[in-house]
Amino acid sequence: MRFALVHSPLVGASCWRAVASDFAERGIWAAAPALPTWDAVEPPYYPALASSVAEQIALMHPVVLVVHSGAGSLAAPIVAAAGGGVSQVIFADAILPHPGRTWFETASPVLGDALRGKVKDGEVPAWDQWFPPGALAATLPEGSARETFVSELTTTPLAYLEEAAPELDLPGDIGWAYLRLSKAYEDEAKVARGQGVPTLRLARHHLAMMTHADEVASALVNLVRGDHG
Repeated sequence: MRFALVHSPLVGASCWRAVASDFAERGIWAAAPALPTWDAVEPPYYPALASSVAEQIALMHPVVLVVHSGAGSLAAPIVAAAGGGVSQVIFADAILPHPGRTWFETASPVLGDALRGKVKDGEVPAWDQWFPPGALAATLPEGSARETFVSELTTTPLAYLEEAAPELDLPGDIGWAYLRLSKAYEDEAKVARGQGVPTLRLARHHLAMMTHADEVASALVNLVRGDHG
């Protein structure tokens, strides 16, 4: 059992650090590939980001690909770029694949309009600025983990959010599962369950892998083993 823990393009790789450490203590191999910074890639962004992950896990096949939040958009492109190196995909509080559609088309109109109104020089504000003041502090306790997480946040090119995802979906021979961490992703969890996909729910929050790493790690293992209630 090997895990590749992929962070959202809107945040940094440190969000998976605690889970990777938990897996290491259990003797389970795991890596948290870092997506390239925006100034290191050019449009089209989806294939560039997917290729970067595929290259980082090329010597680790087969892996269970775990995608968090906005990285759900990258799941199918990563699987395609990995060329058979992914055995299963787990969406952790993540948006589901949306081939041919933009990120804005998956978001609520209210959020989309709010972000467009904050665009400056073609950039959307850093992720923590999408929410009311104090929202992140209420989720992540003060300390080095939060400091590192915040230090990794940058503005996001509007062009990425307006780029249509590649016309790709997960291959039929790749199993997938859904791990809901917060109520905000209940709709996605319901879609997964409605399709007969293994689904687990934790009553935590969107960044639970940073604060409740043991629970998240156990849930991921259970989904791989088929123990999902």
